[in-house]
Amino acid sequence: MKITGIDIGEYRQFKNIKFDFTYPNDHPKAGQPLEKVCFIGQSGTGKTTLLRIIWDFFQVINDGYQISTNRFSIPTVSHYDTFRANVSVHAKISDQAIRFGSEFLRSPSDLYTNNDKDIAGSSLDWIQSQPSNIYDAIKSYSKLCLYIDESALSYAYSLTANRNEDNRAYLASTDELFLINEKRQESIDRLAQSKTLAFHSLDGRYLWSYLLNDIEKYDESLKKVAIDLIQKNGSFSPHRLSESLNKWQTENPNPKVDIATNCLNSVLKDFFLEVDTEGTEALIVIKTKGGKQLAFNGLSTGTKQLLVTAIPIYKSQINKGVILFDEPEHSLFPDIQRKLVDYYTSLAPEAQFFFATHSPIIASAFEPCERFVLYFDENGEVNYHTGVAPEGDDPNDILRQDFAMAELMLQKGLDEYEWYRQLAMQIRAETDEEKKNQLIAERLELGNRYNFAGQYAQSK
Repeated sequence: MKITGIDIGEYRQFKNIKFDFTYPNDHPKAGQPLEKVCFIGQSGTGKTTLLRIIWDFFQVINDGYQISTNRFSIPTVSHYDTFRANVSVHAKISDQAIRFGSEFLRSPSDLYTNNDKDIAGSSLDWIQSQPSNIYDAIKSYSKLCLYIDESALSYAYSLTANRNEDNRAYLASTDELFLINEKRQESIDRLAQSKTLAFHSLDGRYLWSYLLNDIEKYDESLKKVAIDLIQKNGSFSPHRLSESLNKWQTENPNPKVDIATNCLNSVLKDFFLEVDTEGTEALIVIKTKGGKQLAFNGLSTGTKQLLVTAIPIYKSQINKGVILFDEPEHSLFPDIQRKLVDYYTSLAPEAQFFFATHSPIIASAFEPCERFVLYFDENGEVNYHTGVAPEGDDPNDILRQDFAMAELMLQKGLDEYEWYRQLAMQIRAETDEEKKNQLIAERLELGNRYNFAGQYAQSK
C-alpha cells in the first residue's frame, strides 16, 4: 500500500489544502506514488501533523481488519478525531485507489468511549464496503505501517542493557522482561497480529521482544545446549564442549549475523563500531573495531538513535507498506546525515517513506517533486510548494532555492563581507603603494578567513 494524497478542509494548522504524493506528468514515473517524501519547513507548519494524519489512517484500517477477524477490541478511538475534521487520505493498494474520510464515520454517541458500534465501527463499515480483493490485499500484509519518532530512543536501554546486571531499570531476557506484567505475551501477540507498529503505542515497550524474538530464542537455546552438555559430561573437556557447540551453531544459524551484515554494520562502521555476533549479554551487543564491548552508557545518543530506528525498519516486515519517520537527523553529525536517507530506504527498498525534518542535508537527498516545503503565508496559514534545488544538491542551495534564504551568514559575517567589499574600493582608490599593500594584505587575510573569494562570493 502506498499513500497518494491528503485533502484537508480545516484541521489544526491547515485550511483548504491538498497534497498530491504522486510523480508529476513530466517525470518518468508519472502518476505513480512517490517512493519517498520529505516534509521540511519552519517550526509549527505541521510536519509531524501530516505524519500523524497518515498514521491515523492506518490505525483506522487496522481497526477494521482486527474487528472483522474478532481478534481484539479497540483500546482507543482518538484517531477518529482526525477524520471528523474534514480530512481524507488517499492510497493505492493492489493498483486500486482507496480513501477514508469523514463521510465514512458513524455518528458517535460518545467519542471517548470504546464502543465498536459507534466510532470504531466506522472502520468495520469501511473495510466491509471494499471489494474482496482489497480486503485480501490488506490481509496479505504482515505490516502496513511503521511509525518512528522521538519515543524510540527511550527504549534503547532494553535493547542494549546487560541481562546480568542486578540493578537495571529494565530487564532484557525473554523470561525476565516485564515479568510482573501478566499480559506481556498478550501484548506481543497483539503486536504480531497488528498491521501497524509504533513505539508510542500502548504495546510499544514490548517491541524488542516481538522484533528480536529470533535472537532471544537463539540465545536461550545456545545457553540451554551449553548447560546440557556440561551436565551430561560431568567433568567436561573444554575441547569437546567447543566441538559440540560449534556443531550446534553450524546447524542453527545465528540471527545476529544477519542483522549485523544486512542492517547495522554498514552504518556502525562510521562510528568504528560493529555488532558483536557472539555476545549474549544483551539482545544487541556492540563492540569497537578493537573488540572491546561497550555497555549501554558507553554508546553515544547518535549510536542509540541509529540502533532503535534501523532495527524496526529492517525487522518489521514492512515490505510494500509505509514508514513514517519524524526527525531522522536527531543527535547525528552532518557527515552521517548525508547517508541517512539512502541507508534507511535500503533496509526496506519496497516501502514508501515519509520523513519530517528540519535538516537541509536530509532534504537534499530527495528529488524536487518529493520535497514538500511548508511555510506560513501572509495570512498566517500553512501552505507548501515542492522543491526547486535538484536531488543531491548542496544543502545551502536547498536553503537558497527552496526557502529563498538569500543570506545564510550571520550578521557578523555579513558585516565582515561588507568590509571586504569596502576594502576593494579603497585599494582601487589608494595611490600610496605602502598603504595599498597593507589594504591588500588585510583584504586577503579576511577573504581567506571567511572564504569570501570562494563559494560565498560567487553566490553574491
